[in-house]
Amino acid sequence: MIAAPNDDLSYLNGYDDYELVKSSYQTLLDQIDTIVMGRKTYDYVLKFDPWPYHGFDTYVITSHITESPYATFIFDTPSNLIKDLLSKEGKDIWIVGGAKLAQALIKDDLIDVMVIATIPTLLGEGTRLFGDTKMNLSCTNVSVEKGLILATYERKKV
Repeated sequence: MIAAPNDDLSYLNGYDDYELVKSSYQTLLDQIDTIVMGRKTYDYVLKFDPWPYHGFDTYVITSHITESPYATFIFDTPSNLIKDLLSKEGKDIWIVGGAKLAQALIKDDLIDVMVIATIPTLLGEGTRLFGDTKMNLSCTNVSVEKGLILATYERKKV
């Protein structure tokens, strides 16, 4: 699950101070110059003060276009946006969320690497990150800190 019912993410509280989270987050930010997210994720991140992604080209896939000082809103398929971004020079692209966005890009074979944090909380029900998508993966790295597991997976090329 990526969220509890009603898009509740409170189970994530308390992990920001973990050294594993801080160091992996900084490593990620050093590797990217572009961020792509869905509208629900944008609305959630918008509550942060200050905006956490200054200096990054940020795109929001949505059917509800709005003006924003922080992001460019795109009314298109996730795959079309990613293909367009990949055709340009730049660093890696971070898919921040959410589940529908990840599922669409997996189905169109546009995800190369996934870094998945497993939090020791069973949500029972909520939003499934991968839905019914399928992908062959190789686990290339695993780190653990106080029960939090951070695993890196690369897409197996067949």
